[in-house]
Amino acid sequence: QNNKSDPRERRLKAIYDALDAGNNKKAIQEAEKVLRKEAGDSLCAKALRALALLRYGRLDEATAAASEVERVDTSEESVLQAMTYFYKESHRLDLIAAMYERAVQQQPKSEDLLTSLFMAHVRVLDHKKQQLTAAKLHRLAPSKNPYYFWSVMSVLMQATECGGELASKMLLPLAAKMAEAFRDRMNAEAEVQLYLMVLEMQERFEDCLATLDGPLSSLLSPQSTEMTRQQRMGYLEKLGRKQELADARWEDLTTEPNDWARWQSCIQSSINADISQGGDYVEADPRLSELQSRIDAIAAEHPGLSGPCLARLELMRRCPVSCRPETALSLMRSYFEAFASRPAVASDLLQFRSLLSDTDENSSPAKLLELIRPGLPEWPKAAADADRQQLVRDLTARINYEQLSRGLLNKPMDAEQRNAKVAELIQAYRANLLDGLRPTEVQPADDLLLLAVSLHYDAWLVEDAKQSETHLLQALYLLDEGLSGSPSNYNIMLWMIRLFIALGAWTPASNLYERLDVKQILLESVGFVLSRQVARCGLLSQGLVMLNNTAMFYKNNWRDIVEHLCTAYRIGNFRKVPELVALTDRVSSSLESVFCGLELRHQSLLLSGPNIVEGVYEMGAPPESSSSAESPQPAFDGLVDGRDFRLVREFRSDLLAATADASRLLEDERAWLLYRSLGLRCVSHLTRMATEMASTGSVTKQADAARALKQQLMEQSAGSTGDSLPAFDIEPHPCLPYPACLPAHFAAGSQALLAPAIDYFLNLLPPSTDNSSAGVADASSIDPLLESFDAQLAAVEVINADGGSAATAPVEPLFGQQLQRLSCLCESACLLSLVHELTAVALAGKLAMSKKQRRPYETFCRTVRSRIGDRINRAAAALEALEAVWKAKIGQAWTDADGQEETVGVGGDDGGQPKRRCRAKVDELLCQSRCRCLGEMLNLLRVKARLSETGRAGGAT
Repeated sequence: QNNKSDPRERRLKAIYDALDAGNNKKAIQEAEKVLRKEAGDSLCAKALRALALLRYGRLDEATAAASEVERVDTSEESVLQAMTYFYKESHRLDLIAAMYERAVQQQPKSEDLLTSLFMAHVRVLDHKKQQLTAAKLHRLAPSKNPYYFWSVMSVLMQATECGGELASKMLLPLAAKMAEAFRDRMNAEAEVQLYLMVLEMQERFEDCLATLDGPLSSLLSPQSTEMTRQQRMGYLEKLGRKQELADARWEDLTTEPNDWARWQSCIQSSINADISQGGDYVEADPRLSELQSRIDAIAAEHPGLSGPCLARLELMRRCPVSCRPETALSLMRSYFEAFASRPAVASDLLQFRSLLSDTDENSSPAKLLELIRPGLPEWPKAAADADRQQLVRDLTARINYEQLSRGLLNKPMDAEQRNAKVAELIQAYRANLLDGLRPTEVQPADDLLLLAVSLHYDAWLVEDAKQSETHLLQALYLLDEGLSGSPSNYNIMLWMIRLFIALGAWTPASNLYERLDVKQILLESVGFVLSRQVARCGLLSQGLVMLNNTAMFYKNNWRDIVEHLCTAYRIGNFRKVPELVALTDRVSSSLESVFCGLELRHQSLLLSGPNIVEGVYEMGAPPESSSSAESPQPAFDGLVDGRDFRLVREFRSDLLAATADASRLLEDERAWLLYRSLGLRCVSHLTRMATEMASTGSVTKQADAARALKQQLMEQSAGSTGDSLPAFDIEPHPCLPYPACLPAHFAAGSQALLAPAIDYFLNLLPPSTDNSSAGVADASSIDPLLESFDAQLAAVEVINADGGSAATAPVEPLFGQQLQRLSCLCESACLLSLVHELTAVALAGKLAMSKKQRRPYETFCRTVRSRIGDRINRAAAALEALEAVWKAKIGQAWTDADGQEETVGVGGDDGGQPKRRCRAKVDELLCQSRCRCLGEMLNLLRVKARLSETGRAGGAT
């Protein structure tokens, strides 16, 4: 109470409370109140006001307020903390370091300020300044070891960053010398681990082992025993001590005898050790017998564990000389019979399918199924008085058998066999639904439903060249029924997203994606299931939201990870520092990040509205673009593909093998990114040419760059129409994502408009020595561009209208493919609208001449406007006709469902009314979503048509 600053602190507390509560408007008001009372002299109030303005969205005012604080050098802790938050949230981490450097100059012996300065350098990865700051801290407080080892870690990170001779000959020896000088003063596990990291980077693995066995090992905590054991085995592997490594791994296995990863490491290490000593294995090899005896001994000691049983099969796979198909068949049969009631048994056995013979009937996959079939329980049926645990065990055994059967037998079924199997699976599924489960619990019978869906999907792949929607709809009906019983089953939701997209329904797919709650790093591994569909489905507004959310994750990723870096330094977890830096680099070079960034620019450009030229300037050219003719192609070779292709559960061995090889998919993605980048560069060049024409009357400066860009477009077209890319259809593989949209764009003719657009502007003004008297090109100069659009429009009009009325317009069987072509058409229409607007921009100076002089330019602009507007209106009419067809279908599904006799179609009457309602619900969702996609594309075309009719472009009339 006697402190003179109490009233001021009380006033500041009101600002802090408002910020903590998220009431930024009140925080601004409280800060302004403090500034009025203190005549604007409170730096802390100014800093807090800047932070509140930033959070309130008033960016210009926030920047101005922050600049007032920056002009005053201060070391006041409250001001520095407020400005630190401001710089973090405005993504200017470099300014935090500059601010604390000024503060340290005022108080060079302040330990708190130096610590904050060190963390500021950590945030921007300035390892050299980290080292210098840590050295100052150690001189200031020599008794505090952490400061010294911050300096050692900073040197180590410099070596990691630069590599080469500088690291090996100077930085690493320096870090080792610094750490060894402090060996006798080490008093924490973190310091020992840092010393080991230095030795590892110098590849002094003998010294690492000596450290683990020496006096410093007493500093290692008992909780890190497992990590120390793994480190020791890693050093033995680096040193090539194969026998010692094998013995160490067998000893490690005794602690967790059911750990499958440890079993694999043990067997691999033992094989490597034995081969290095005596060559390859042969039949009846005593070394092989000894290895088998070890496995048998652990299996006998732990009879209820599955790990030792699988280890026998793993040894056969790694040592083919020990593999006899009949023995493998017997082991697989025994394993299934012992553990059939446990989940994932089918997945365990399918990895050893190669051990069975496809030629010998006595050891074939079919023989294995024949042997295990009699021991299976009958299909259980849920009942109120039934033992639920026993029911689940019996059901799991049957599910494992069905999954194993699908994985081992790849032969296709005919329609009759498939329908019978689907009926059996669905009947069993409906008979075993359990009551009383929580919403977060999954029905044990859901895997039966997914197997039936897989069979429908197989049927769609082979029938009618994938043009019929029947099987996809049947699969969706079943999945919707399953989702009502298991609302948290992500496998069902992933399948539904895939099928909805194939059928051209973005909205329900997007809603399911939101239910998956994909956030943070999951956007890197799971986000591809929807981000690739924005250009495919044409629902631009929702797609823009999704892309923006993903882009914000990558934008904020750095700020989040660097805070973890600071925490790692504070608590001495030095091993996490390189991992976090590597994670930052990995996410920064992510394929998903680059993809979403390019798509976000592209979709924003399409939705630019009446100020598309300003939109181009605000968007800016992509980072890889340049106006130079010698500009190299953007390099996408270093992108990291973090997508997880094992999301959708599948058991067919051919599909599992394809999942492992994603190199073709990555090449497709790179081709698409290059195409998208070229498209954005094309828009940027067209805008530059138009503005140059307006100012100089020619395109001399931009001509060479434009021709070089056109050549790149032609090369891209030539390299993307062959057999190297998949055909224009929906990718059939259920485990893999849809292919990039490049084949679809080339098949729809979208790329054909880019090169003619460049030619049009290159020829818009004929060359003349006197630019003021240069005439305008003939109106026929736009013909190649319009002809390309006409070809694209003709294909869509044949699909949609075919001369019939809107009510009877034929509808393509697979709407997803049609929707993608329509989306390409809308992109082309937007390019035409841009050409019209840029024409007016280019000729704006000519239109300001006298009435007689400007007459030919006015005539030219009217002709271009009329011809482009006519094409856009025709495209809108085609979409309007198709939209009317789907609007007429809305509501019909429920009418049909209520008025028809129930036909379950997949066996029995167990489905009843809920089955019929599932069909009606899915049908209505499809109709509504298709209408919404068509309606949004139609609105976009109408906007572009109105722009063409008004003749306004970037302010030019």
